[in-house]
Amino acid sequence: MPLTDRAQARAAALHAAAVLHGPLTLLPGVDRQVAERAAQESIRRLADGLAAYVLGTTRIHLIPGPVVDEAADVPPGTPQREGEVMTQMNTGHKFELSIDARDAAGFPTRPNVTWSIDDPSVAELQVAEDEQTCVVVSGAPGSAVLTVTIEDETAEGQEPLSVTHAVDVVPAGTATIELVAGEVVDE
Repeated sequence: MPLTDRAQARAAALHAAAVLHGPLTLLPGVDRQVAERAAQESIRRLADGLAAYVLGTTRIHLIPGPVVDEAADVPPGTPQREGEVMTQMNTGHKFELSIDARDAAGFPTRPNVTWSIDDPSVAELQVAEDEQTCVVVSGAPGSAVLTVTIEDETAEGQEPLSVTHAVDVVPAGTATIELVAGEVVDE
């Protein structure tokens, strides 16, 4: 059975870890089975670390920030107490999304990402210079899907790693009322 790129990377990492570990050396008074189990655990931990390094980012998810008024002049990444964390906002609001990307061993990574939205009339994306955060600013009422994609770490023939986030913009409360008189008619 042919191995996938991921399985090949894991197999290569396991082989490298075994070579780096070297032959089993027994110390006086240590049971052979105990020493073998300890060596296997050590080799697996080293292999996991090597595989995580070789494979790069394997998991990504978004962390939404609170919804705030569009006029709020808050630098990205600033902790907020105002607003609720949600994906639905009124027109005139915005919220921040941050990336949490991890490698196979669970360690944080900082991949190069692409942010996109399928309906830019619903929300505008203001991506930070480091690409790790994005402010989503409301547009017209409607629904859109925001997608964050890591393309530079995919193997040939594999789909890029991506995550999506639904964004719903609903009309804000009534701001103005205008009365329009109809034509005067007989009773």
